Amino acid sequence: MSATMILSNLAVGPLLLAFAILFKVFPPKKINALYGYRTPRSMKSQESWNAANQYANDLMMWVAIITIIFQIGLHFLFPRAVAILTSCGIMTALLVGSLFVVENFLKRNFDENGVRKSGQ
Repeated sequence: MSATMILSNLAVGPLLLAFAILFKVFPPKKINALYGYRTPRSMKSQESWNAANQYANDLMMWVAIITIIFQIGLHFLFPRAVAILTSCGIMTALLVGSLFVVENFLKRNFDENGVRKSGQ
């Protein structure tokens, strides 16, 4: 396995962290179809859009940090191919899982029209 493949795999976590920081500094201001956390539930209202994007971005930062830790640790503990496949699998599972977490957050805090539930 080439050094380029290893370095490109190890760059995925930091790249994800860079995107999370970029989205934190430049969050999507208005509901749009190009940039931000875009699901039907998050796009119901501006308030749900803002909350979803902030929450999803915080999760993305944690996913990136966990991915970086696993990438480094796995490369010391396992053969390269196993480390690469496992770290990519972990990152994918965490990103997909975060979709369910954000959608659950929106469901708990906003009604079906994107209006914040009272007391939230």
